[in-house]
Amino acid sequence: MYLREQLCQLKEIQVLVDKRITLTQFKEELVPLIGVPPTGFIVYEISGNEEYEMEELDEALEYSGSKLIVRLGRPLRKGEKRIKLYLLQVNNTEFCKFMMESIVAKNTPVREFKKQIIEEAKVQGIDCVLELDKMRLRIERRVYIGTIYPDDELIDTSDKELYVEPLTGPEKKYRRQIQVYVIRWRPSQCSVDPIEEIILDNTYDPKHVIEKLSMLSGVPVKYISYTQGRLFPVEISCLDIENKLKWYSITSDTYSSGLYDDGRVIYYKDNRETMKELTDKERSEIQEAEEARSHQLVYTYQDCICLLKYVNPYSAIILDYQDQNLLLLAD
Repeated sequence: MYLREQLCQLKEIQVLVDKRITLTQFKEELVPLIGVPPTGFIVYEISGNEEYEMEELDEALEYSGSKLIVRLGRPLRKGEKRIKLYLLQVNNTEFCKFMMESIVAKNTPVREFKKQIIEEAKVQGIDCVLELDKMRLRIERRVYIGTIYPDDELIDTSDKELYVEPLTGPEKKYRRQIQVYVIRWRPSQCSVDPIEEIILDNTYDPKHVIEKLSMLSGVPVKYISYTQGRLFPVEISCLDIENKLKWYSITSDTYSSGLYDDGRVIYYKDNRETMKELTDKERSEIQEAEEARSHQLVYTYQDCICLLKYVNPYSAIILDYQDQNLLLLAD
């Protein structure tokens, strides 16, 4: 107990270690310093600014590099992986938030992992309502939104980060389907509606896309126009949407919709609407509001990148040893 109190008060503690020691032996030696049994903490090695959990208990420290990190938590069992989960809410300015870290076993069905996430989120007091049939898991591609995991598939444990996205509508049922975010542009108001989504069975047929948009909005097919797919998050001024985006309709020549994978964004409109004539004051107010939102969005985007690289919900003890001298740093 006294040693642990010292550890909390001091920034550095120096001990000796033989690099031939195995991970099992090393963890036993750390027990008096950390105050929990070997099964209650994890040892990470650092390589190329990335942390990797040391799982081989018989492995010697000789090959583990010059720095180690120790964190409280359950070590992985055979076939398990840690996955960082991020809450995705596309209509929020802060659209990406770190939720928690979870452990998933190899060959776990997606639906079972969803149940696990819901229970763990409750235990950890995560401020988000998650329902089994009203949430999806999707692959994270450095902030950009990736492929959706259908319930009947197995979690790929090579994925280190996943998005957890609450749903307000139906989910795609098959991998061959494509999920698309849609934003209705209202020229007569010079404004956009909140993001909605459609599920496409055929992304190569523009008529199919337009029919889905018509079903969603109630606008007849012949009056629907829409743009090519863009990556989320999309940031374009309402002052530019009408004239700087290319619009397609049911009568357009053959073209590519750009909807190659899940999570693309398209704008659509009722082409019977005419563009609102803005006063100088209205134009200025729109610019000011968008600049404020854009500034906030940039910080959210950058923060999300940082989270994907650096976030860790646990306090850590950093072990830095050189030539058998172990420097113990407590943060």
